Amino acid sequence: MLSQLARLTVEADGRYATSEELQFLKDYIESLDSRVSAYQKIQAAEAEVISQLEEKWAANENLFGQGNNKLNVSTCQRDLKNMIRYTATTVLSSDLDRLRESCLLWYQTIVRAYKYGHIANITYPLLNELMKQFLSAEEAALASPVLGLNQVILGKT
Repeated sequence: MLSQLARLTVEADGRYATSEELQFLKDYIESLDSRVSAYQKIQAAEAEVISQLEEKWAANENLFGQGNNKLNVSTCQRDLKNMIRYTATTVLSSDLDRLRESCLLWYQTIVRAYKYGHIANITYPLLNELMKQFLSAEEAALASPVLGLNQVILGKT
């Protein structure tokens, strides 16, 4: 939303914005209660979501390579916690562009360097399903595109 607003201020410089150009603000305001609720629910469920994902990771013996390298697991746990928080913030702000530019492209470099793309391809669909346990259908619909973007960018190999 903030990126869209910044673009609008540039595009409408010296004139009033049209109703069509302002529609994203109306849509955002209409969805604000659901966004705040989703943010709060994600925050409250963070530990449980991570615990459930760790169980799924443990069930997949080959996910982290031979012997489930503890360094890889702890790094992925830390990064997962950060990505859940970025996801919640993006649901709240409705700003996929900011997430992509400020976080995902940087983090993609790390994922590629450590060859964790396969982990992202497994983790983000699972995370999307787990979030549905904690969010209403409307809230999950707000979170799903964010988690999908995370998977697309981080899961590239």
